[in-house]
Amino acid sequence: MAYAMTMRRTGLDWLSDIVEWGNRLDKHLAGVNWESFLNSPLLQDATSKCAEAVGEAAGQLLEIDPELDNTYPDLQLRLAHMSRNKLSHGYYTIDTAILWATVSEAIPRTVAAARKVIRDRGGSG
Repeated sequence: MAYAMTMRRTGLDWLSDIVEWGNRLDKHLAGVNWESFLNSPLLQDATSKCAEAVGEAAGQLLEIDPELDNTYPDLQLRLAHMSRNKLSHGYYTIDTAILWATVSEAIPRTVAAARKVIRDRGGSG
């Protein structure tokens, strides 16, 4: 049996993931308000997945570059990773209002900061 070699991902890879999942989130939330979000379990599930992916990438960034969160505080890496853990492991106690605030306010700030870091580090952000 052949095994694929595991490619080591860089900080720019994880930052690009934050941007990619943030773009997906934007598409899910286009034209959506609180009431329509509240009444759509499908939309809640889709945005929750995006938030989890952003939080996972944030956690990976914290592992490989712990000072990044201090250098770029708008990334909110620790907060994003804590949110990911809550969504993944405490899915049965998710507060829809907190999820809405996370996906409509916090993650867009994190994505904008990720784009800035990519630009600052010579990526195409």
